[in-house]
Amino acid sequence: MNDLLLALTPADVEATLARRLRAARKAKGWTQAELATRSGLSIATVARLEQSGQGQVSSLVRLCAGLGRLDDFDAVLKAVAPTTLDELRRRHRHTGAH
Repeated sequence: MNDLLLALTPADVEATLARRLRAARKAKGWTQAELATRSGLSIATVARLEQSGQGQVSSLVRLCAGLGRLDDFDAVLKAVAPTTLDELRRRHRHTGAH
C-alpha cells in the first residue's frame, strides 16, 4: 500500500515526502549539491526538504523539476469531478469545450 496514503497528519506527510525526495536523489546517484545546482536551489534548501519535508511549495516544485518528476504533481489535488449534471454543464460552458 502507498505509504503516503497511510500518513494521517501533516507531519507524517512531510516525513514521507522527505524520505521520497532523498530516495529519488540517491537513485540518480546525485549529491545534494548536484541536485541544488540542477534545481536552482541552495544546498540548505535541498537538505531541509530532505530532512523535514518542510519548505516553500515553489522550492518543492523546482526540486521535482530538477529530478525530472514534475509529472508527479498531476496527482496532487486532482480536479474534483462534477457531482450534478448542472455542474458538468457549467464547467463545459466555462472552459468553452464543444
